[in-house]
Amino acid sequence: MTTTITHSLDLHWSAMAGFYLLLLIPLVLFQRWQLGLSRTMITSVLRMTLQLSVVGIYLHTLFGWQSISLNVVWLTVMALFASYTICKRSEVNLKRVLPAVICGQFVALSVALPAVLAGVIQVSPWWQAQYMIPVAGMLLGNSLTANVLALSRWSSLLKESHHEYQYYLTLGAPHPAQPFIRTAFKAALAPQLASMATLGIVSLPGMMTGQILGGAMPLVAVKYQLVIMVAIFVSGVLSVVTTLTIVNRRSFDVYGNVL
Repeated sequence: MTTTITHSLDLHWSAMAGFYLLLLIPLVLFQRWQLGLSRTMITSVLRMTLQLSVVGIYLHTLFGWQSISLNVVWLTVMALFASYTICKRSEVNLKRVLPAVICGQFVALSVALPAVLAGVIQVSPWWQAQYMIPVAGMLLGNSLTANVLALSRWSSLLKESHHEYQYYLTLGAPHPAQPFIRTAFKAALAPQLASMATLGIVSLPGMMTGQILGGAMPLVAVKYQLVIMVAIFVSGVLSVVTTLTIVNRRSFDVYGNVL
């Protein structure tokens, strides 16, 4: 039996415009139930469409130039914006936490990105925008979620369990905040571990589905997805560990009091 693999089918703008009409369904429901989400939904959809369109045009140009300098600049912008978003969503002190988050993002990227591109995919040169930018985007996107969970948990524990921290400090514990770091770290990684355990049975990941729709053989798509999932998990671990370690050092004075 011969299997024919086709290239990805382009989508007509008119068909996409018609598909957007499906958004009238949640819009009507929001209005009927008086949820107050109509304006937020419209704004979010418009921003999503505009931002992705601009990025698509930019990446189309970037892929043609193949400049390592431009790739690094765009990668830096992505990491900085992700770091800022993490701090805002976590509702933490921006000046104190942002440098730690930025370090966490770059540590994760510096380890996982070359390992995927140069070690596994073996694209030459490994910094080609066609591979580098999408993979970096997946790593940063998942690290963003993990860091938000970690910092939110860390911040809430320091507030809710302040007396417990003072108790550890009074006993002379060398690392009184260690139990909080451990709890925050577990909370950050729990969703990724649960996701990996159910892939293929409960859900098909987006990258794998996209590659199959784009004409790739299913087993090839599976191999790419496995590599990406490992890279996502490792980058999440590295970014969270780096962030929590630096934040812990910057959150207390020499006497152990919370700044």
